[in-house]
Amino acid sequence: MDSGICYIFGAGERSVHDISLTSHDLVIAADGGFDYLKELGLRADHVLGDFDSVLSYDLPSDSIRYPREKDDTDMMLAVKLGLDKGYTDFMIYGGLGGRLDHTIANIQVLAYLSENGASGTLYASDYAVRVVTNGTISFAKDLSENSAGNICSVFSLSDTSSSVTIHGLKYETDNVTLTNTFPLGISNEFTGKKAYIHVEKGTIAVLWYLSSL
Repeated sequence: MDSGICYIFGAGERSVHDISLTSHDLVIAADGGFDYLKELGLRADHVLGDFDSVLSYDLPSDSIRYPREKDDTDMMLAVKLGLDKGYTDFMIYGGLGGRLDHTIANIQVLAYLSENGASGTLYASDYAVRVVTNGTISFAKDLSENSAGNICSVFSLSDTSSSVTIHGLKYETDNVTLTNTFPLGISNEFTGKKAYIHVEKGTIAVLWYLSSL
């Protein structure tokens, strides 16, 4: 497979972003995410779900319908399809806001991706979330969100995340331990320098705002 991005659209809160698709990208609508794609005027390569939240009556004839009573959420089904197609870079829209249980479930979907050798980012209108397992997330100094004072928070999703190193943010660490019972990594700040967050062993969630608050 040629290198590309798997874009997934869910039925959560809409956010406005400039999305330029290439022929190598895969676009999946998870249930009501089909309405989202129609609003944006973007193609859907695959449409799937139990369709309990979609409003459109013109679903493609090759849409994949699942029963409402199932173990996987529609978002998880979309992620698994993308992985089956060989994609390792996922950008997910419409997966935050709305019902809190859906938001938590979608953060767990990011953890599933990170534990299966892929990376995924959930985008809201003003912030984004990525989950990293035994790895690193980097921020170039020329990113618009990497402006002095803009917030970036780090949370442990696993019971313990060992040897967490944070460089280039206001509060730097070297080989500290984070746990999922104490929010030590909240409210760090970008400085405008190249930054990275590394976890040697464990799973962390990194949340950052896309522009200064």
